[in-house]
Amino acid sequence: MTVANTKALELLGKDVSFEIDELVPEIYKDVFPAKKMIYGKVEAVLIHISGSHQILVSDYFYSLDEIEMK
Repeated sequence: MTVANTKALELLGKDVSFEIDELVPEIYKDVFPAKKMIYGKVEAVLIHISGSHQILVSDYFYSLDEIEMK
């Protein structure tokens, strides 16, 4: 198991919060925020052979590649 897999598995069962980019067209970015805050508990972790792991938070999967870990 690689370090990246271990980091993903360490999130399992933990409360997390992170910001993701919304797909908002450029003309609407003044009205609608382009970012969305996600809060919740990591319910599952998908380990992909490609290295693009995902976590399940509140019934939605999020790719760890798109989340900035702090």
